[in-house]
Amino acid sequence: MNLYFYKGKYPSFLLVNTLGWSAYFIIDTLVISEPYTLNKFSFFLENTLLVAIGFLITCALRFSYKKYQYRTKPLSKVLVYLISASFLAGALWYATMVAALLIFRPDDKNTIQHAFTFQFTVYKLAAVIPTMTSWSLLYFGIKFWFEWSLEKERAEKADYLAQSAQLQMLRYQINPHFLFNSFSSLRALIRTDKDKAEEMVTKLSEFYRYSLSTRNSKEVPLIDEIEAINLYFELEKIRFGNKIESQIEIDPLAEDYPVPAFLIHPLIENAIKYGMKTSPLPLKINLKAEVEKTKLRITVTNTGSWFDDGDNKEAHGTGAGLANIKSRLDFSYPNNHKFEIIKEADSVKILIEITRTIK
Repeated sequence: MNLYFYKGKYPSFLLVNTLGWSAYFIIDTLVISEPYTLNKFSFFLENTLLVAIGFLITCALRFSYKKYQYRTKPLSKVLVYLISASFLAGALWYATMVAALLIFRPDDKNTIQHAFTFQFTVYKLAAVIPTMTSWSLLYFGIKFWFEWSLEKERAEKADYLAQSAQLQMLRYQINPHFLFNSFSSLRALIRTDKDKAEEMVTKLSEFYRYSLSTRNSKEVPLIDEIEAINLYFELEKIRFGNKIESQIEIDPLAEDYPVPAFLIHPLIENAIKYGMKTSPLPLKINLKAEVEKTKLRITVTNTGSWFDDGDNKEAHGTGAGLANIKSRLDFSYPNNHKFEIIKEADSVKILIEITRTIK
C-alpha cells in the first residue's frame, strides 16, 4: 500500500488524485447533478463513467507533465503548454460525454441531437476545459509545494549538520586549552605538594568524565554545567589556595534550562587567568543565573580590570575564548541571544542572555 500511495513522507499522486476525483464525484452526484443522477440508475452509471474517464485522462495528463521539462522553460511557455494540454484533455473528456449519451440514452433522440449542436458543444467545453485547467494548476501547485517542503527540509538538515560540525570544532578549541592549563598546574603541584597533586588528578578525572558524557550533546541542563564549573573551581583552588573566592547563585528555575555544553566554562577560565593578573587578592568571582519568563540571564563577574589583547601577547586567549562563545551563541540561538562585556574600574562582568522560543 505504501509503495503506491506514499512516496517518502508525502502522499503519492495516485492517492491525491483518487481522493480529489472521489470528492468531485460525491459533490457532482449529490449536489450539482442530483436531480438526474439520483432519479435514474442509468444516469448514475453515466455520471460514474464520466468521472472515471476524467480520472484516467488526468493520469495521462500527469504523465505528459512529468515528461515536460518545465523547470528549464520560461513561465510563459509553461503556461501556454499547461493551457493547451488542459484544452486537449477537456476536449477528450467532452468526447467521452457525447459517447456516454449514445450508450446510456439511445432512445433519447432529442438529447442526442442537441448534443451535436454548436451551442451544446460550446456550453460543455466551457465547463470541462476550466475543470481540467484547474486540475492542472492544482497539480503544479501541490507539486511545487511538496518540492519546496522537501528542499526546505534538506536545507535545514544540511544547516543543522554544518552547525553540529562547527560546534564540535569550537568545543575542541576550548577543551585542549583547559587541559593544557590543568597539566601546567599539575606539573607545578607535583614539585611542591604531592597530596594536592593527587587530589587534582581525581578532580580532573571527574571533570573530564563530564566532558566525555556530554560530547554528543548539543545542549545540557544548566545544573550540569554548574557542577562541572564547581569541579573547575576546586581544581583551581588546589592550585591557588585562598587566593581565589568563588560564589555561585543559581535560580532554581534556571537549573533545568538547556544550554550548550561548556558554554560558561571559558568565562570562568578567563576570569581566573586574567583576574589573577589585575585583581587585588583574593580574586573574587561571582556566577549568577536567573530566569525571567523564557529568558535565561547568566552573569560572570570578577574583580580586577579588563585585560585587553593589546596589553600583552598572552592575552590572545581571551579573544579566542570569547569568540568561541559568540560563535556558539550565534549558531544555537540566532537572533535570540545577547552577549555583552561590561568593563568597570574594579571589575569585569560578562552577560549572556538566551531566549527560547516556546512552540
